[in-house]
Amino acid sequence: MPLRLDRRRFLQASIAGLCLRPAMGRAADAAPLSVRHLWPTDNGRIGPLSEASGRLFYAGDRSIGALSPASGDQLWSHAHGFDSPAVFRPRLTSSLMVTGGRHWLAACDQASGAEIWRYPARIQTGVPLVEEDSVVFGDGHEIVSLDTLTGAEQWRFAGIPDTLAAYAPAASADTIYAGPGDGHLYALDRMTGGLRWSRDISRDWQYLRQITVADGILVAGTYKEILAGLALEDGSRLWSFNAGNFINSQHVAGGAAHLWSPTGWIYAISLESGRVRWRHQTTDYDGSAGNWASVLAEITTRADKLYVLSMDNVLHVLDMEDGREVAARPVPGHIRHAVLPLIDGSGFAFPTTDAEVLLTGAA
Repeated sequence: MPLRLDRRRFLQASIAGLCLRPAMGRAADAAPLSVRHLWPTDNGRIGPLSEASGRLFYAGDRSIGALSPASGDQLWSHAHGFDSPAVFRPRLTSSLMVTGGRHWLAACDQASGAEIWRYPARIQTGVPLVEEDSVVFGDGHEIVSLDTLTGAEQWRFAGIPDTLAAYAPAASADTIYAGPGDGHLYALDRMTGGLRWSRDISRDWQYLRQITVADGILVAGTYKEILAGLALEDGSRLWSFNAGNFINSQHVAGGAAHLWSPTGWIYAISLESGRVRWRHQTTDYDGSAGNWASVLAEITTRADKLYVLSMDNVLHVLDMEDGREVAARPVPGHIRHAVLPLIDGSGFAFPTTDAEVLLTGAA
């Protein structure tokens, strides 16, 4: 009988270290990634990292900052001044860094850290979509657009009261797509926030998560086990893929959506057809050597490689073309379930459970 865990039970077991995981096989024999730098921060906790223009950016419960991977220097660090932590990965434009938590957003200059603007939530802020001209996010049941450079409000669209728009919207050339927690998918005019169309999805899903516009379609995960490809014109379903259990997150790159399922597989799903391009077994739940630990970190890519960090602090590297595992390297530290491959390919950056930033060599 296939193993099936609901989301709450899976997360509880994962965090407690109780997910089924025998010996790691090849990872147990591999040398750990080399340590290049380890920066402390004045935080108790930091989230996933970002990189741009040769700088690493972090945000935590007390402060935000920038680091130089090349020199090892702390470029700047400032207290963000809010009474709730920054919780999502910093979003970057060509010159600004946008951070925030459940009750605020703020933009600062990438070079100096000087604050440009701040937005206090009316109800609760969601993860933002950040682009050069606009920052679009949920605040309670509303979708809000701010001018990126000034923080001035551009428009506000109201969904159904007493719901929360927690996940980031997505954008095409002239349309914002949002799937907040009110059982609808909305397409809004990017300039005015006017409603282009809406689709009632409540029969299947209460909300959509990690929606992405790619290859002319909208790729959307759900709180359940379905990944869907939706038409940009009206939100109709083009295809759907059942992962067999809940989807923690999906990563879209190279014409495919990549995801890990607690059933023990990593899948690459074709955006064109919704069919499985390849799959890689991570866990057979039979006690065999070589099984991975569970995966909570978002999958990411760089060049032709797929990077997956498992909960036992092992970085798995897969070939994007066919899903072969080409490396499995222990990470020298306790990581907060996030990995950032450096743009130049020279290594990786990780947030640690001690609120440090760990920089390693390549795999």
